[in-house]
Amino acid sequence: MLYSPRAERDLSQALIYMRTRRLIPFLLLVLVAATALVACGSAKQKDVPAGDIAMVGDQPITVAQFDSIMARAKAEYQAKKTAFPAVGSKSYQTIKDQVITSLVQRNAIIQKATKMGIKVSDAQVNANLKQAIAKQFGGSQKKYQAALVSAHLTEQEVKASIHDKLINDAAYAALLKSVTVSPSEAKNYYNAHKSSYELGASRSVAHILLKTKAKADSVYQQLKAGANFAKLAKKYSIDTNSKASGGKLGVMEQKKLVKPFADVLFSTLKTGSFSKPVKTSFGWHIILPTGAIVKAHLQSFNEVEATIQGTLLSAAQSKAVTEWVTKANKFAADNTTYATSYKPTTTTSSSTVGTTTT
Repeated sequence: MLYSPRAERDLSQALIYMRTRRLIPFLLLVLVAATALVACGSAKQKDVPAGDIAMVGDQPITVAQFDSIMARAKAEYQAKKTAFPAVGSKSYQTIKDQVITSLVQRNAIIQKATKMGIKVSDAQVNANLKQAIAKQFGGSQKKYQAALVSAHLTEQEVKASIHDKLINDAAYAALLKSVTVSPSEAKNYYNAHKSSYELGASRSVAHILLKTKAKADSVYQQLKAGANFAKLAKKYSIDTNSKASGGKLGVMEQKKLVKPFADVLFSTLKTGSFSKPVKTSFGWHIILPTGAIVKAHLQSFNEVEATIQGTLLSAAQSKAVTEWVTKANKFAADNTTYATSYKPTTTTSSSTVGTTTT
């Protein structure tokens, strides 16, 4: 459940809370970690009370919670005019297993975050909900209530989802804050990877990319007549990555450029002087060097320290969060008991899952 756009690729196993569309949680097809929670059971099993589908430690997951998510999943299928899998079918069991596993993982991570000292008050939940209604429904309670009905949701369920997300965000922030990278770690990394910081001959440059020679010749004539390069780049360039900045490409290494472009940029073309149209596989370029040619050299530690710090910090943060989620998964695996009819059928190991009859 610990999630941040920055760490999405590295923390897919943590994406276990419901996605939202205008405050409406929908079924998330869970990305189960390699050590899936459904694979293990604790030696200290507890009975699952009637009305619950599982116990994660001493926290129950209710039949009502499960039924609510399944109802929304079914409504989603119907909205897409797709038949919902029949009860007892393999497809239905897959969805059922995913929902149960999602609820168990979610419950475990919330418990672990709470043990970290993370707390979220009713006032915080209400304030967050108010902000969301203002942003997504223009502050209209009527539209918000209509959305709840349409999604088969209660406000209590929405608040529970917000509560969990706020705990998730706070736990994630706390974990990131706990990770640091020292200057010596950065320097050691630099010394071990110096070859990565060898910069070839380079030069800062801007360009205007045109599709045809006729168009390039027209723009070239406008430049010769005194037109502003940046304005023409914004108006005519077909390079969507640079046109908004007036054609600026930044510092480019000679060895990374296509040859016709590089030959002109690293010729005698003076800084601030634009070239005649140059043809490459991308189209026709008018090239404007914005700085002098810089000879190949090894970038100093001072030049790249900030980049190294960011790289190491990101890796360390991802590792810290992944390890934390793994511990939460293990907690659930060691402390979850399922009611017999809700025991997930998909497992990744031969361990026994504790079950009781409701």
